[in-house]
Amino acid sequence: MEEFINVFINIIVPLISGLVFFALAKYVKHIGPLRHFTAGKETYDHAFWGFITFGIYLASRPLQILLGPHPVPLIVNNIREFFMIGIFAPSIFIAIYGLAYGGENIKKWMRWVIYGICILLAMVFVFINIRAIGGAEEIFRIANYPAYDGMWFKNMTPERAKLMAVLFVCRVTSPVLVLAIGATIALSRAFHYPQERKKLYSNMPKKLILTGIGTYLFSISMLTVGFVWLLGKIPNQWWGYYVGALLAGFFESWSISLPVRKEEI
Repeated sequence: MEEFINVFINIIVPLISGLVFFALAKYVKHIGPLRHFTAGKETYDHAFWGFITFGIYLASRPLQILLGPHPVPLIVNNIREFFMIGIFAPSIFIAIYGLAYGGENIKKWMRWVIYGICILLAMVFVFINIRAIGGAEEIFRIANYPAYDGMWFKNMTPERAKLMAVLFVCRVTSPVLVLAIGATIALSRAFHYPQERKKLYSNMPKKLILTGIGTYLFSISMLTVGFVWLLGKIPNQWWGYYVGALLAGFFESWSISLPVRKEEI
């Protein structure tokens, strides 16, 4: 039973979560050309790459633990974190902004600033992560095949604790804070959506609310996992933000599937 739980949490849940966002990316690719007139091509392009990179981040958890001992978990983790911090978060932020205000209002400087900050944070994370990890350990077995993961929280020294704090700050900034700001933009725009645009795109406030809720859910889930470690010293509760990702995927799917205009009866 314990083996099944380990496989379910570490392999099945990440794969399902990743597939949800790959499906969202595929749907965005399909629906994007039909909705360029409402939110702009750039909005849907950023949403596509945001969902793709997040799907990669989620679904590659099994690779991190199944490909071998140290330094393999570290290498895979660094690639995954770079995708999430440096590409996923700014892509979704830009996509939300475009959905709220139109793709034509996505300024070039905005893209440079948000991607620049997030990619810099991703690079800092990768560099510090190499120094912060304490090796790898076997976490469970599938029959006789061992699964390994990095030792970020064991044998903690004062120096490594400081490095872990830097990793925490990087993640809190991107994706947590970046996505929270994006969600706030979505909700604010929904509650103050211009009446003249609402006549044309009557479902947009609802779409923005659903997008905001979904984005907040993932952001809050990741922040909660961080504080569980910071305040309760309970490590490796990363499954919490996989649950958050699944909930976010539900609300994002709901939002994307809605037409921009309510059907007239």
